[in-house]
Amino acid sequence: MTEGRAPLSKWSYPQTDALQGKTFPSGNPKFCPFPTVTSLLLAKFCPVALLHDLLHGRDYALLGTPDPEIKRRGDLFHKFIAHIKESLIKGELKLSGYDISQSFHPFAEKYGFKFNARNDLYRRYIGPWVERKFEELKNISQSDRDKLFFEISVANYYVPLPYKDGRKSYPLEGRIDEIDIKNKRIIERTIKGFKEDTEPPALKDYQTWLLWKTLSSLKRNQLPSQWRDIDFEEFELIVETPYKDFSVSYENPSYVEEIHSGYAWIHDISISESRIIGQKAYENRSKDCPILNPEKECGLIHICRHRNYPYPQSRPEIKQIFKSWYQYLLWEQIWEGSLFQYQLLKLPKEELIEKGLILEGKIISFSGDRKIELEINRKISSLGGYDEYTIIPFGTLFCGKHMRAKLSKVKGNRLIIELISEGVFPSETAILFPDILESSSPLLQEPPTFLERQTQSGLLKLQQSGAIKEEKAKSRSWIQLLEAIFGIKLLRRGSK
Repeated sequence: MTEGRAPLSKWSYPQTDALQGKTFPSGNPKFCPFPTVTSLLLAKFCPVALLHDLLHGRDYALLGTPDPEIKRRGDLFHKFIAHIKESLIKGELKLSGYDISQSFHPFAEKYGFKFNARNDLYRRYIGPWVERKFEELKNISQSDRDKLFFEISVANYYVPLPYKDGRKSYPLEGRIDEIDIKNKRIIERTIKGFKEDTEPPALKDYQTWLLWKTLSSLKRNQLPSQWRDIDFEEFELIVETPYKDFSVSYENPSYVEEIHSGYAWIHDISISESRIIGQKAYENRSKDCPILNPEKECGLIHICRHRNYPYPQSRPEIKQIFKSWYQYLLWEQIWEGSLFQYQLLKLPKEELIEKGLILEGKIISFSGDRKIELEINRKISSLGGYDEYTIIPFGTLFCGKHMRAKLSKVKGNRLIIELISEGVFPSETAILFPDILESSSPLLQEPPTFLERQTQSGLLKLQQSGAIKEEKAKSRSWIQLLEAIFGIKLLRRGSK
């Protein structure tokens, strides 16, 4: 893990004019990105990993490999467990004399896993988990409908944290794998770990603590109405692997120290404009970096230890110019995505509706084909250009079930929304707002933030690519184009 960084005097929040949309989005926003739990995990893991995430759009350091298959497997592990528990709650599944593998194979196939991969997944992860959790599963029934919740998003504008004799507040958002109201447990699930482990997989305890800290910091009126009498500070924190459960302590002084340091790194890399922040990040790289310790794993090792090709010869100029482009692309993401998140949590709901940032509607019906009919209490003339949304059928903007959905039909002041993501707990009212990551208005919104991240990632790939031999470099048009743009080579048309 990394060396600490001096805490900030205070977090840089957006000014009122920016929140009100009265500031033209240009240049350094002077306020920090809205941090995620993943950002703080990366800061603790290695500031270089955080730098690559923010500036280069590479976020897989914690996976230990750039192969996206690992993430897909972890997601499937959690989704299938949620599916089994939800099926038990709905009365669609009986465990007596039932082989859960019969459900797993068609479920995994739906997510694109081949037969051999499904067998391997069941043998390594699902089978061991089912074997040790079978008695617990048998106790789940339809009476648990309002007691088990999966993939609950939590966010707060101010999360207070102790600091010396006082406290500091920061924003934070994340997603909790499972909240078990009946047994008072918050569960973070992972496929990492081994049977012989005596401690939770690295950073998973810290991750669970951060999510709990965010949830327990919310005021009563920021929680779903059904949860407003629940004291989440009493909940047990669990890291669950296929082989074991690990309890996480509420009190760990190192967590508090690391979180202040993590926020400082996020601030400095994002908006400090210091010429040496990259150098400082590398000087403070983790002692567990595979470059320093070959026994350790990092999904970004091929980025940090890339090959230095002699061509293009203008690489120093390319690197220098791209450096500012990475920063500008990050600032675009802050103006677009982070400001949107700050607005959602800071502005009154009535103002969000008035500004068209969210719509609020009453759920009229929820059908078996995953369609929700919403009645909107205002004209729906502002929906042009949108067809993908995030809907919150349960909870609030601070804490609730965020689900991906597509607009299917508009009937007067009613919308027909078709759910894309799994699981739903519909309530009487729902909050609907355009998904900043997947859709945008050609008139009012800038391009989605994932496009900027893809551009950052593409620029880094271009910066680090090249050729060893001059003959190869001359035959590759993209290298010649880079030499012409950033070097001294003349750009000629024609075959000569």
